[in-house]
Amino acid sequence: MDKEKEAKNRIKFLVKEIKLHNERYYKDNSPTITDFEYDQLLGELKKLEKEYPQLKLKDSPTDSVGSDLSTQFTKFKHQIPVLSLENTYNTDDLSEWLHKTDIEAKYSLEWKIDGASMVLYYIDGRLETCVTRGTGGIGDVVTENVKTIKSIPLTLKKPLNLAVRGEIYMNFSDFEEFNEEYGGKFANPRNLSAGSIKHKDPEEVAKRPLRIFVYDAFLTKGRQGFNTHEDILELLKSNSFPLAPDTMIVKGKDLISSVETFRKKKDKMPFPIDGLVIKLNDLSKRESLGETSHSPRWARAFKFEALMKESTIEDIDFAIGRTGKITPRAKISPIQLAGTTVTYATLHNQDYIDTLGAGIGAKVLVSKRGEIIPAVEKVISEPKAGIFKLPKQCPACKTKLVKVDESVDYFCTNRHCPEREKNTLVFFCSKKQMNIEGLGEKQLVLFYEKSWVRSIADLYSLKERRQDMVQLDGFGEKSTEIILSGIERSKEKDFRFTLPSLGLNEIGHKVTEILIENGYDSWEKLVKLSKKENAEEELKEVHGIGPRTIQALLFHTKDKETNQLIQQLIKFGLKFTADVQEKSEIQSFAGQSWCVTGSFENFQPRDKAMDLIVKHGGKKVSSISSKTTHLLYGPGAGSKLDKAKELSVTLVNEEEFLRILKKEGIPFQT
Repeated sequence: MDKEKEAKNRIKFLVKEIKLHNERYYKDNSPTITDFEYDQLLGELKKLEKEYPQLKLKDSPTDSVGSDLSTQFTKFKHQIPVLSLENTYNTDDLSEWLHKTDIEAKYSLEWKIDGASMVLYYIDGRLETCVTRGTGGIGDVVTENVKTIKSIPLTLKKPLNLAVRGEIYMNFSDFEEFNEEYGGKFANPRNLSAGSIKHKDPEEVAKRPLRIFVYDAFLTKGRQGFNTHEDILELLKSNSFPLAPDTMIVKGKDLISSVETFRKKKDKMPFPIDGLVIKLNDLSKRESLGETSHSPRWARAFKFEALMKESTIEDIDFAIGRTGKITPRAKISPIQLAGTTVTYATLHNQDYIDTLGAGIGAKVLVSKRGEIIPAVEKVISEPKAGIFKLPKQCPACKTKLVKVDESVDYFCTNRHCPEREKNTLVFFCSKKQMNIEGLGEKQLVLFYEKSWVRSIADLYSLKERRQDMVQLDGFGEKSTEIILSGIERSKEKDFRFTLPSLGLNEIGHKVTEILIENGYDSWEKLVKLSKKENAEEELKEVHGIGPRTIQALLFHTKDKETNQLIQQLIKFGLKFTADVQEKSEIQSFAGQSWCVTGSFENFQPRDKAMDLIVKHGGKKVSSISSKTTHLLYGPGAGSKLDKAKELSVTLVNEEEFLRILKKEGIPFQT
């Protein structure tokens, strides 16, 4: 085969492959290759098109940005250029670009947020239309969803016709809290952010802790009034737009050292970052340099590529979680990665395995995504036994595995599946739930396999097995007493813990708190509510829970098995009514409404602090509103802190709270 024919075939392959990955990233919010790998494919295509211009296809992805367009939304033609940035991955390439552009010029240096791109269009100073990036020329109108982000100003100080570019994202702490409420079903903050702005229901979007950083603005009739990027940032700041922290203007010759300063800080930032954005400060110089159809010549993205190491897949196993989701993982030859020894790496789901071409025996590249979760990123030599396939039936109970609610994941729908039952027990006893000391996964699996504990209710008759437990290897009198005492102490916990610890779909701690705040402070009251003809309408009046949660709640309260379990637990002495908070003669917080966010050194769990507030006259709430008077916050504070600032709520950190307690003579134990 001659070289030109080889090039033609390769170009066709690359175009098809790049378009596939564009769709997975922009439309499905589920990328299957790294940015670096994507850029290698795109770079190879550019090189071939330059060498063989006659072979370039009319719809080449080198002439366009990826598209996130959906058939569900109205389309809008962008009034400004909405381009992608060309990526660099090392300081040598960055230095070469700086010298080519202008090493003596000034540049802006700012975090590249890993979220969903958005353009906000203001007409006469009022926010009129919010549009996704789309193809770069045409985007989807998602105005009502984006307006739920409280930090976005709806009006400007002057009646400007302004287009503002930004990135919608979630803080890690907000994502983790939200994801926990939904049973850990979301993969990462970026995917959830991008999916949320395309949600059909703005009320549901309002529940999600979305944020935005803006980074550019255009007067829609040109750049009048702007000479530099600094001018743009100043206008945005003066109109109360949220800007990313640490943004700086530096000379080209100082930029490389500044990049290293950012690199050292990146792992401590509370939001997802995948690099830096570097832009010429002088707008007239930008104009003279111009842009390609794909990216501006006056800007670059410097990517912090995840560290990857080579290993071999020795085996692939899979687990069925308490929700029934099957998750495959690769057992790999041990490697050192980001300071730890890695022996397992996630493979996410069957679609991911198929895309990678992963299987037992394959040589692979493994990274730590976000420095936390080891993941198989790329197959570099094919598995001899072929691509691994998950079983079609649940390995524990033989129920057919199915996809649920358009998910890419497969689920076992048998609620009595042994693996689901075991994981439900582990969840119930875990620290964040009933916190039963001595009952970890190892002990619970052992008791399950001996048929001593098959359901949550069985835990409370485990004392009948005391003598059997004492005889077990590694137990003895002391260990047995710790477990049985822990089970007995769990009966002291009230509805705030018993309900979310059952692991019912959509009913976590936050939803439980909201229900209690609105008077639904017992299972009995929820069951009575579910029997009303207007139950759904009544629940719609509760701020903070959406349609899906309402449907799940009504299902659970009517479900025979759930009700039988709760009645059994009540007979064993568990509380399915919220305790009336003890009141003190000292009512220092009377008339105050407190919310809490973040983590604390002296109050673990942080509910200890809120219990003190309620005991001494205050009211505890789960969300910030105009009626909230105080927010107690600690490190890792999420979107509640931003909203509290916006509503001028009194902010109290842990040190200040301790001073208040001391001043008021309120005793407390940490």
